[in-house]
Formats: sequence, structure tokens, C-alpha cells
Amino acid sequence: MKCLFFVHRRGYIFLISVLFISAIVLSALGSYTLISIGILQNGITFQASAQALENANTCVEHGLMELFIDNGYVGNELRTLDDGTCEILQPGGYGNANRTLCVEGISGNHTRRMEVVISRILPSIQIYSWQEVSIFTACSY
Repeated sequence: MKCLFFVHRRGYIFLISVLFISAIVLSALGSYTLISIGILQNGITFQASAQALENANTCVEHGLMELFIDNGYVGNELRTLDDGTCEILQPGGYGNANRTLCVEGISGNHTRRMEVVISRILPSIQIYSWQEVSIFTACSY
């Protein structure tokens, strides 16, 4: 009888060991899955944010060309691009010197803002600063 008791006890120990190891493995797999989902979401967010910045830079270049062609360019233009949109706001200043150009690039839920201070437009465009901002400060509206 004692022999039979030890055999059953070994079976329980084996079963509990298998259950314990399975719980550890499932916890590790669950953690790995959650981490992978987070990494994918971060990658998508980074890509959309970078695209919004590219959209803003595209609109800055378009706005600069419009100002070069016609220094009376009024802006207020929404442009649809392949991967989002961008908006050129009303340029600040008048004439050939001391102008500002503010644009917003949008891709998905991400918006990036660029503010460009232009020293002069003609005979060639001279940029004083070209920077990304969170809030427009140099543009007059």
C-alpha cells in the first residue's frame, strides 16, 4: 500500500509542476505579445508624425515659391497631399523683407507646425529661421 501512495504522490507533483511551468510560459508569452503590440503602435505613431513633418515642409516650400512669384500672396490655402494635408496660413508682414510663413502639416491624428522667418524675398529668398514650433508666435493673424 505504501508503494501505491508514493506513485500517486509523484503523479500529483508532476501535474502541479507542469501546471506551474505552463503558467510561467503563458505569462511570458502574454508579456511578449503586449510588448510587441506597443512597439507596433509606437512605430505607426512615429511614421505618421514624420509624415506630418514632411507635409509641413512641403507646404513651406510651396509657400516660399508663391511669395517669390507674388509677394502679395495671401496664403490661407489647404493642400491635399498623397499622405495627408497641409495648410499654409496667412503670411505675416508686407513687401520684400521681414516676412513670416506659418504652415501646419497633418497626417492622421498628428499635426506638425513650421514657422519660417524670411529676411528678404527678392532677388533671392534669404531665410532667417526655419523651425518647428508647438505654437505660432511670429505670424500675425
